[in-house]
Amino acid sequence: MKPRIQYVVLLVLLLTSLYSFSQKVVDVGKDLIATSNLFYIVNGEPVNNAKYVRVVDGSPYLNEAWADGKIILSGGRLYDNIKLRIDLVDNTLHYLTPDGTELIATTLVRSVLLKDPVTQLFTRFDNADFIPCTIKNDKGWYQILDSGTVTVYKSYRKNILESKPYGSATYEQTITTNFQYYIYKNAMLIPVVKFKQLPDMLQDKKSELQEYIYSNNLTGKTDADYVRFISYYNSLVKK
Repeated sequence: MKPRIQYVVLLVLLLTSLYSFSQKVVDVGKDLIATSNLFYIVNGEPVNNAKYVRVVDGSPYLNEAWADGKIILSGGRLYDNIKLRIDLVDNTLHYLTPDGTELIATTLVRSVLLKDPVTQLFTRFDNADFIPCTIKNDKGWYQILDSGTVTVYKSYRKNILESKPYGSATYEQTITTNFQYYIYKNAMLIPVVKFKQLPDMLQDKKSELQEYIYSNNLTGKTDADYVRFISYYNSLVKK
């Protein structure tokens, strides 16, 4: 092949390659953003390692272990394959950089999805700032247990208690954990005071819901009871 012809062939191949590259369309719903790009989008600040050195019981985190997870930013973009954990004392989101450095996310995050290492299922937590409500919500992360016409949330609250042991010069800290269930309907996030009051909160199907609680012996002592109840209600309003 003559040099001039070789040059023309190479030029055509190069232009074809560039054209194919420029025409690639990324479906955000299927092709998740590469994890490495996350650290150019989400700002982070160093963790204060001395913050919990006096804790003798309890944990500030939802789970001490890092979980594989996803985050959804305020604009709706999804990032996958990130090591995450949530600090529920100050409601911060911690993540690991590729080199293993722990940082606190300072960019607004709408939702966090954490993978259970056993079931491989994701649990979603919504940032209170992004739950549309007519009344301002308490700050924090709300776990979705079930969703539909009505969504049931679970909110965790961790508090630090300080005590000074006899003869000690320093205080010790204990972290306690409490939780609260909420139902979300018509842009209102309503705390559930007692499980058996739920039919009164959902008046349109009150009699059916009362019968469902009684016949299934639901007590509201477990997340599963709330899931079954709200799932049943949502099935009724779909009919």
